[in-house]
Amino acid sequence: MRIILCCGERGQAIVVGEVLAEPVAGQPVELRDARMVLRWHEDCGGLFGLAARGPRDEWTRITRSVPRVVETVWQEWVEVTPVAAEEIDRWPAY
Repeated sequence: MRIILCCGERGQAIVVGEVLAEPVAGQPVELRDARMVLRWHEDCGGLFGLAARGPRDEWTRITRSVPRVVETVWQEWVEVTPVAAEEIDRWPAY
């Protein structure tokens, strides 16, 4: 399952990646093929719009992927739709 994970004590670091199971509150989350979303354009429609439709406009910045990241402090997660996952995968790395 592909998710967007809001990391850090304030949940301001946004990471997209594959997880094997739904995250459990208070437990570390391991993401595979993870990319960080540095910023997104308002045309995305916020965090939920990004998860539903994917990135929009060249102002949006997403990093290259890393094979694995483990996040120990996170606030929330959102499941990414298949459409958004395809868009994120095609989005050029910043």
